[in-house]
Amino acid sequence: MKAVIMAGGEGTRLRPLTCNLPKPMVPVLNRPMMEHILNLLKKYQLTEIANTLWYMPEVIQDYFGDGSEWNVAMHYFIEDKPLGTAGSVKNAQKFLDEAFVVISGDSLTDIDLNKAIHFHREKGALATLVLTKVANPLSYGVVITNEQGRITQFLEKPSWSQVFSDTVNTGIYILEPEVLNYIPQETKYDFSQDLFPKLLQMQAPLFGYVAEGYWSDVGSLEVYRQAQQDCLDQKVEIQMPREIQPQIWAEADVLIADDAVIFGPVYLGKGVQIGSEAQIGAYTVLGDNSQIAPGATIKRSTLWRGCRVGENTNLRGVVMASNATVEAVVDAYEGSVIGEKTQVGQRSIVAPNVKIWPGKKIASGARLNDSVIWGNQEAASIFSKTGIKGDFRSTLTPELIVKIGLAYGAFIGAGKELIVSNDQSTISKIAKRALIAGLLAAGVKVLDVGTVVGNLTRFGIKYLGTAGALHCRSVAEASNIVNIQCWDNDGFWLGKTDERKIENLLWREDYPRASHGQLGELVFVPGLVDQYINSLVKIYQQSLRGLSVQLVNQGKSPQLATIMEDFLNRVGCLIDPENGQLIIEVSDDGWILKNHQGLALSDDSWWNIYLHSLAARRLSSMAVPVHVSSRVANSAAKNQINLHWTKQDPRSWMEIASELGNYHVEEETEIDHFPYIEPLVSLAEALSYLKQDSQVDMDFWQSRTPVRVERSVFCPWEAKGTVMRKLIHAAEPSNTSFLDGLKYHTEQGWVLVVPDGDDPVFHIQSEADSQEEADRLTDYYTAVIEGIIREEEKSIEG
Repeated sequence: MKAVIMAGGEGTRLRPLTCNLPKPMVPVLNRPMMEHILNLLKKYQLTEIANTLWYMPEVIQDYFGDGSEWNVAMHYFIEDKPLGTAGSVKNAQKFLDEAFVVISGDSLTDIDLNKAIHFHREKGALATLVLTKVANPLSYGVVITNEQGRITQFLEKPSWSQVFSDTVNTGIYILEPEVLNYIPQETKYDFSQDLFPKLLQMQAPLFGYVAEGYWSDVGSLEVYRQAQQDCLDQKVEIQMPREIQPQIWAEADVLIADDAVIFGPVYLGKGVQIGSEAQIGAYTVLGDNSQIAPGATIKRSTLWRGCRVGENTNLRGVVMASNATVEAVVDAYEGSVIGEKTQVGQRSIVAPNVKIWPGKKIASGARLNDSVIWGNQEAASIFSKTGIKGDFRSTLTPELIVKIGLAYGAFIGAGKELIVSNDQSTISKIAKRALIAGLLAAGVKVLDVGTVVGNLTRFGIKYLGTAGALHCRSVAEASNIVNIQCWDNDGFWLGKTDERKIENLLWREDYPRASHGQLGELVFVPGLVDQYINSLVKIYQQSLRGLSVQLVNQGKSPQLATIMEDFLNRVGCLIDPENGQLIIEVSDDGWILKNHQGLALSDDSWWNIYLHSLAARRLSSMAVPVHVSSRVANSAAKNQINLHWTKQDPRSWMEIASELGNYHVEEETEIDHFPYIEPLVSLAEALSYLKQDSQVDMDFWQSRTPVRVERSVFCPWEAKGTVMRKLIHAAEPSNTSFLDGLKYHTEQGWVLVVPDGDDPVFHIQSEADSQEEADRLTDYYTAVIEGIIREEEKSIEG
């Protein structure tokens, strides 16, 4: 006997899951529904299978192919227009030369087909309908039979007043090939509405077999969720992988952190990764290669393949389609559906039953109370305050980085030279290779200087005379995040105007692809670190020779510590592993300087040191970021130094510092070096000053005033402008500056309120002579911001 799988369904009631997928391919327990049907047919030796297709037929054909992977033979019959259930099977009439089973590819069942086939043959039926009993028959075709099993009446989707049986049509039929002669050619024709009533009227041998076993017509999102639960409760017999623990079924290559918690029943697909302290609740299905970040909690949710869940995100009764991403600290609630390749930004809230259509980008901090069908909520900016930054798996993929390389190449121009570098992480090395591919395809000559740290990439711009530099680095505080730092031809952070030009080139894809003879050249340039250290030695050798230091590496990589050790040795410092005058603790991307008592040099104390360094060089002006302590202002007044306050972003400081001469120039090469920007130069400044004036010890190491308090306050993107407008309107102009956000001065201190450019938060920093005053300032502005947000939400709801 042959079989027919009806797989032409569009699945409109399952939208947005079926926007890019035919309904039979919607996964149940990580496998398309149609695959479960295929396994059922194979179980009963029905291996010659016709498949009737209409909606997105290529998806099904590509997945199942000729069927050999399942040891069956798959034959495909594609409709040019919808022909109905019977019309679609008529389309395969040449193949159906013997009795055959018809079954829907978008149902879930374990009904014993052998018993149904035996019943059909025993009764000598022309057509047998497989029936089942359901509690609520309103959504189905009700069928009534006599004592011999012969069908006597049909009623399609009755009201309760019309219900005369709880026995309904499952859409599974055993048919003799002669039945097809009653179906018109190339005409929309249905089994239950057209053919079977006609056969009943003809008094043809039409029978109904009432089957035992599980059956579900997965026609809506609610039924879809219930089907997953029924499978996990083992109410339906389907193929399952091994149980790694009771009620936890897992496919191959699953990685689960030791402190992650899983409550069964749960299904884990191939290659699933579950991070530290994550919690996976009962009735959760994680598709192949899904990644659950540390601290996330997921309950009663279904994630398709390739989904990514950010740190401390909570999912409750959610369905995520393939390759969807929810970033950190997102809350999504029961009944919500996140479409394929959709990205939900961090700190967002997805209300119950909200549906997000495929490919959407939801802004960080969004609060979705309504479904998102058209457009995107988030501007596609690739630049952050530290350059280009994003998740290597979703928002800044290798494919996108190649395109960024093309756009960057179009920006600087074919034939120009550009430095590329990376830190010690694997993710940055892969990102660099993708970036190089795009740059070369744009006709740029790429100078690969290898692995470097400490912002010394910018040194290479002047040393090698290039049009700029790109440095790929990982972000220590967030896994899977890659950051591409961008430097212009002056060795400054790339400006906003240039960022917008590059973005426009990228999103318009307005970049040429070089032909064979115009492709860029890749040149490896070793020794940049050595040249950088040589340059710094010439500046600091005289002031640092003979200083005793202890060097401690606390990073995962020894690279920055190795560079510092090389510099300290060549500049003439004495490195004592146990008893140095000063202790330098090195992390992967920075340093902490301590005295022999273990007291650490604060950020504000470093700025005081730098101020004295400039005064010793007889400079009268100094650029200082707006967040730096008032202690520095007091020292500047004593030393007759004019302070020029700048925004907190590094480029703003560099521009003012360059005008004021707040940098070092190595005389032989005329290459400049910027403290604050280059960690090694910042350290050298501090060491030089502390060596020359050992009497500053108590002033710099033990000062505990003023008190600093820092806090971040969540604010939805759409409320940020309103918050700033109201803060500025209420501010006292005589005591407030608006250089970077809002900085309000009191008699005892100040408070700085700055909206974050990358995340839906405000940063509040306060400084005062007492802890009470610093807390009061911070609490006050926190309450003001939260109050404005509440007012906005009420006005929207009203």
